[in-house]
Amino acid sequence: MLDKHHSIVAFQVIFLNPKKIKKMNQALNNLYDLNGKTAIVTGGAMGIGGGIAKRLAEAGASIFIADIVNESEAKITLDEIREKGGKVTYLQVDLTQMESIDNVIEKTLVAYGDIDILVNNAGIFKYLPVTYLTEELWDKTINLNLKALTFLTKAVVNIMISKKHGGRIINISSVDSLKPSGYLAIYDASKGGVRMVTRSFAKEVGKYGITVNDIAPGGINTPGASKIMGDNVTPEEINAMKAGMTQFINTLPLQRMGEPEDIANAALFLASSASAYMTGSTMLVDGGLMLM
Repeated sequence: MLDKHHSIVAFQVIFLNPKKIKKMNQALNNLYDLNGKTAIVTGGAMGIGGGIAKRLAEAGASIFIADIVNESEAKITLDEIREKGGKVTYLQVDLTQMESIDNVIEKTLVAYGDIDILVNNAGIFKYLPVTYLTEELWDKTINLNLKALTFLTKAVVNIMISKKHGGRIINISSVDSLKPSGYLAIYDASKGGVRMVTRSFAKEVGKYGITVNDIAPGGINTPGASKIMGDNVTPEEINAMKAGMTQFINTLPLQRMGEPEDIANAALFLASSASAYMTGSTMLVDGGLMLM
């Protein structure tokens, strides 16, 4: 709550100074303008990453997508960006291989000359009871979801510091890093790590004008989510999955699954000037799931 002195000052600024009001409105028009910025989006071929890549491109950013799928699978996303006049470069790459990190950085700099925004979206998950967990699944999940994110962030932060222009790091975590849903122990561990890495990096690099935040999605309609059941699914399994999904949606305050655009809008906020005084934070975009 403002004290009397600050209330008077606020009144004078807002109501008695039209020049300042005009300046604020002009700033508002540019708040989400990313023209001249370059954004790397990992796992940006489709799903949440594709939604983020398209939204940042709409705001004017030049996009570099790094994903493990071949370029033909990313065609819908790439075409949509280009048809709207956006700039996008695609690199098929396995981010669990550490040499790939340098490759992404090098090719982004060749394509656009700088890096202003990094969206660490690439990730995998697999439902499995604790009694069936394997070391192979642990290594595969941690190496992509946490290790690749950490070292790509390190590389990008070094670029941002050397260029002396600050930047935005946006990590995609999960509501499962806050509230485990079951049968996702390794995934949950990786996303819990993402949340802590986000906070640790934020504390270190704020002095360079770099913000580091994460977005925790709830249930989102994506190609990955649709493949949870795997191959050779029986009609009974499909019906059970549909019933479970209906029950889940009915418990959500917003009564629907999220869409990639819901996460993309949050990413645009974190990539823009609108979030300039926000770092080390988690944005919940979950339809109210954490209220359950």
